[in-house]
Formats: sequence, structure tokens, C-alpha cells
Amino acid sequence: MSDKLADWLAMAREQKFALGAFNAANFEIIKAIVAAAETQASPVIIAASQGEMEYLGMSNFLSLIRNFGEEMNLPIFANLDHGKDVKLVQQAIEMGFDMVHFDGSDLPLEENINASAQLVEFAHRHQVLLEVEFEKIQRSSEAYLEETAAEVQIKGEMTDPARAAERMDNVKADLLAVSIGNLHGVYQTAEEINLMLLEELGRRLTCYFSLHGGSGIDVDQLSQAVRGGVQKVNVNTELRLAFRETLENILKGSEEVKIYKLMPPVNAAVQKVVEEKMKLFGSSGKVIVNSGPIGEADNPIPRLSMDDSGKGE
Repeated sequence: MSDKLADWLAMAREQKFALGAFNAANFEIIKAIVAAAETQASPVIIAASQGEMEYLGMSNFLSLIRNFGEEMNLPIFANLDHGKDVKLVQQAIEMGFDMVHFDGSDLPLEENINASAQLVEFAHRHQVLLEVEFEKIQRSSEAYLEETAAEVQIKGEMTDPARAAERMDNVKADLLAVSIGNLHGVYQTAEEINLMLLEELGRRLTCYFSLHGGSGIDVDQLSQAVRGGVQKVNVNTELRLAFRETLENILKGSEEVKIYKLMPPVNAAVQKVVEEKMKLFGSSGKVIVNSGPIGEADNPIPRLSMDDSGKGE
């Protein structure tokens, strides 16, 4: 079982599945993601944005990922998501993150290209993968995402295959965050992504493709996108919604004050979302331990408990 993200991305391309990159802002969500990876025998990327990283602490986040990976004997990879600050991206690279996403989409194009190229060179010296973003992945500016997906999509720009090929030839990044109609967040209507554009990008580029906004895309289209050449899919909003809605429902009917007794059903709700995505992305069952699937090994890995009782938590 490889412990290198580059090997898993290569396998994903060859076997037409994708690794889920699930964002986490606290220990509970990290724990839920790991439990899903263990249950589904799946590789997984655990990501944190700049804001999430500031809340958790970069070293704390990386230590949790490394500790869980070693304890559970699973390929769990750490990713800085949408790193906009060059110094923060460099710090993540130096600390040994498996990959970093430099999001220079708010910069003038030439500045973005130059910064991306320099960061790629720096990352590769440290054996870290780097993802770049040129066309900004849009999100709603409305509270509670009251806009339709189509209303937000028209504000953005799709990835042009010819321009993308030229930029990636210069930058030489490992992954490109494609803009094919995907959006951050969940909307009143499902996002319609351009699968023909994805196919054309696949003909012109040799890098791996990262699809952000995996929470709001129709499941059939998302499955087609994975089979059509996406190797990494980012999911965040659905995890946040599952966490908040479950916790709110629990607090309404409980006077419990012991956090470790409140959290198991919250974790289980998040875990369920992650497991469903892993199945959809085709990464379930890809991890082999001791020459057999997880659970059938001579020394099976320990299981994380997500029962509702809180016993032993």
C-alpha cells in the first residue's frame, strides 16, 4: 500500500476513480472522515482552508492527520485548501503537507502565473504536490445561498483548454482546479457542469484535475466527471451542514453537558456523508492491508467508534 499521494493520483487516473478531499475545521470532523476511510477502505485527503487552518493551528492539523494515518494504517493525506497567502503556502510545504493548493485567482493573471511557478518549484524541492487555480471557483454572495446555481455560474469564467494548456506548460503544477460550472456551496438547484469541456481539457492537459464544489453537483454528473478524468473532488459544505443540523437537533432535546456524549451522533452524521461520497467517487475498497482488504487482514486495524451512546468515547 503506497503512502505517497502521487501514487494514489496516478492510480485514480488509471482506474478512473477520485480521491475525496474533505475539509475539516475541528477534531470531530477529522475523526469522522478517518472513520469513513477505515470503514470504506479508502484513501482520503483531509483539507483545511486558510480560515480553518488558523482556527485549528497548522501544526495541530498536520499532527492529527499523521497520528491518525499511523494509528489506523491508512493512506490519509494532508492538504492546505485555497491557500491565498504565499507565505502560508510556503509554510505548509516546509512542514511537509502532502499537497497544497495555491489559489491565486484573485491576483492579476501574470502575477498568479509567476507566483504559481515559483511555488511549484519550491514544493517539488520538498517533494510536495501543488495545485493551482486560475479561473476563480465561484460562490454565492447571498446568505444561506438563496441564489440558484445558474445565477452564480454566469458570474464566473470557465477554464479554456488552450489557455490552460499553455499556462500549465509554464507553471508545471501537479493539479489544476478546473472551472467547468462547479461552485462552492449548495444551492436551490443542482449545479450543471460541462462534461464536454472536461473531456477537452483531458485531451489537452497532462496534469491531474481537481474539482471543487463537490457538495452541490448532481450525483450522476459527479460520477461522470470522475469517470471522465477528475482525480480529486473537494467536499466541505455538506459536512458542515450535517454537523450543524445534527448538533442542533441533539441540543434541542438534551440537557447533556458532557461533550464526548453529545458528539458521537454528530460524528456519525458527518461520517455517513463522507462514506456516500467515497462510494460515489469509486475510492471505496482501494486500500489493501496485509495482502487483504481491511477487515480481512491477519491483524485488522482498530475501528473508530461512532455509536450514539458515547460509551468509551
